[in-house]
Amino acid sequence: MPKRILILTDSIAPPAYAPRVVSLCRYLVDKGYVCDVFSDCEEGVKPFSANFGNWHHTAYYQTKSGRLHYIADKLFGARERYFKTCIEKTIHVADYDTIFCSTCYYFPLQTAYQLARKYHKPFIVDLRDVAEQWGNVPYMTNTVSSLRIVNIWLHRFFTFYNCNRRNHVLRAAKHVISISPWHRDLLAKYNPSTHLIYNGFDENEFYPQNVINNKFIISYSGKIYNLDFRDPRLLFEALQHIFEEKRIKRSDVELVFHIDKNSINALQLLVARYRLSDICHIDGYITKEQLLPLMHDSSILLVLTCKSTQEGVHGIMGTKFYEALGCEKPVLCVRSDEDCLAQTITQTDAGIAGTDVTEVMNFILDKYHEWQKNGFTRQAVKNAKIFTRQFQSEQIEKLL
Repeated sequence: MPKRILILTDSIAPPAYAPRVVSLCRYLVDKGYVCDVFSDCEEGVKPFSANFGNWHHTAYYQTKSGRLHYIADKLFGARERYFKTCIEKTIHVADYDTIFCSTCYYFPLQTAYQLARKYHKPFIVDLRDVAEQWGNVPYMTNTVSSLRIVNIWLHRFFTFYNCNRRNHVLRAAKHVISISPWHRDLLAKYNPSTHLIYNGFDENEFYPQNVINNKFIISYSGKIYNLDFRDPRLLFEALQHIFEEKRIKRSDVELVFHIDKNSINALQLLVARYRLSDICHIDGYITKEQLLPLMHDSSILLVLTCKSTQEGVHGIMGTKFYEALGCEKPVLCVRSDEDCLAQTITQTDAGIAGTDVTEVMNFILDKYHEWQKNGFTRQAVKNAKIFTRQFQSEQIEKLL
């Protein structure tokens, strides 16, 4: 009989898209596994069809009482209870061999834990983000009160409460997986069977292609939320110096940002402060179908982060970096985290993680001259295979 895997995840549909889970499911189904996938979608998300087994979705937050549901979820675990009830009404959990839970932060860890205990099943946790990675940088986008101080204290309480609950689950898991050396070392305190499996790119969706373009495009597509931890200032300062010294033709350059709508105004103000508004296009997210052509058109792909410190962020390695590896496009990481991401950029020879204006200027000028010569840029990266979704799925299968 084929092995049956019950997969629980936070949200598998755009905009909170989890390509790691989708790729794993496709891989397992192709290998003959039976997979049932349960996810809880964000408000307004419509389910999509995909060839990765049976997908069941719930929608806890799709209600007019969003704020009350948010508090009930964070304080009393209402979303987890709702999710568990939906699962048990839909399938016979006892029929499955293993429970696999992949998530950012907390949900649906409690559901996986409770189902595993009730039906005596081993379970594996794939934790793609942890609250500790943000340090003291405010990250939460949800607000409960109009008073900032109330939101700060509620956020601290939610984090403390949910981290304790999360750690209890981690101790009971058969294996724990996370996505950077920093994350692995943190989570190994709670479960010694903690494994590093990087995030990555799907080779079928992100691949190199030499596209001649009459513009030298520097692009970024993804979340910002807070300019304190996704900080493009070093890029803007470098461009300002380059233009002042007339080392690049201004009309050749185009900056393109496709970001979350909440960050658009703040980024526009920052761009204006550096007098770059005339060459900068800022808009909301684009579709998956539009993303790959933009990457192929670009001469440099931005990865935005900031320096890792004890009080600040740690171990952030966004999927945009891995997608750039797949497209073999030069990566400009600003500002260098001087940690896991910078080390990986160096190991793969994917570009640079900038620490000062001069090295960022030199990198831009080098790629600009390459673009002038060829009409495009290309970065021959090393060891890209270990960052493919196929390789990650093989690693996870061994644990299953």
